[in-house]
Amino acid sequence: MFNGLPTLMKYPDRSPFLCGPSGFTFDNCLRNKQLRENGLVEPKSFATGTTVVGIVFDGGVIIGAESKAAMGSMILSKTIRKIVELQSNIFAAGAGTARDTKALVELTRAQLELHRMNTGFRKVPVCCANQMIRQLLFRYNRNIDADMIIGGADSSGAHLFCTRSDGSTDTAPFASLGSGYLVSMSILESRWSEDLSEESACALACDAVAAGMKNDLSSGGQVSLCVVRCDFSVEWLDQLPRQVTPTHTYLLAPKAGRTTILSTMVHPVLPWRGASALCEPGGRQEPGPGPGTSGASRGQEVRRRSSSLDEPEAKRKKRGGR
Repeated sequence: MFNGLPTLMKYPDRSPFLCGPSGFTFDNCLRNKQLRENGLVEPKSFATGTTVVGIVFDGGVIIGAESKAAMGSMILSKTIRKIVELQSNIFAAGAGTARDTKALVELTRAQLELHRMNTGFRKVPVCCANQMIRQLLFRYNRNIDADMIIGGADSSGAHLFCTRSDGSTDTAPFASLGSGYLVSMSILESRWSEDLSEESACALACDAVAAGMKNDLSSGGQVSLCVVRCDFSVEWLDQLPRQVTPTHTYLLAPKAGRTTILSTMVHPVLPWRGASALCEPGGRQEPGPGPGTSGASRGQEVRRRSSSLDEPEAKRKKRGGR
């Protein structure tokens, strides 16, 4: 049992991808498998992309996301809000399949409301929402394509969780998910600090999402920010992406003397008929015969050396034949 929901053990005769009336059905997986076995082509799946970030600052937490909904090469909307409310003090942003993310959010919101009523209508801790989501994702073993950033404030302060589709969770002061998360993470790592003010954190979140939008074709629109403070006040901000300038520039200008010369080797290049080049200044001097060598042997040495620098014999015969 999971929060009162029956599992496969109670329904052995049903689809192995359908774990009770929990809001998720995976019957299309069996349909696609049967289509492949019959030699048919399964329906084409469309890839979606997004960029979401989360930042903890001195006094609360900020969740930011872009606002473009795309399905393959078709843009469905440029003003969609991807940050959802789980409780009045807990908010989340998802990356992945839109239907899976929406079903996961609706189920978690209902479970959190039941938990709030069962505990005397107190503020639900942020870790409780993260635990419900990660257990559900781990239970379905990556069949739910949804990565979530969960942030909020409770009696113990501001918290931020990064939960992926396999159920793994990271607790970090800043996080980024989606198709443009690599560029966003580079902005966050270079500019985040523990004593960030709310204004600086909003600017950092906006720049991180804007950098992801600029380097990802599936992200676009405007930047939506949700600011959750430790006094349980919430503020929504919609901003246009700013021009992100690089924070560090590395000029490739090595100083003189950084690379030492270990050895030098000079190879002289002689012309085709360059026997005379041996005697030119700067040319390499061939070792001459010893003092005890006769004149005839010295002449043979010179003729042999000059003939080796002459053109090949085959070319001379060919030219003479013409």
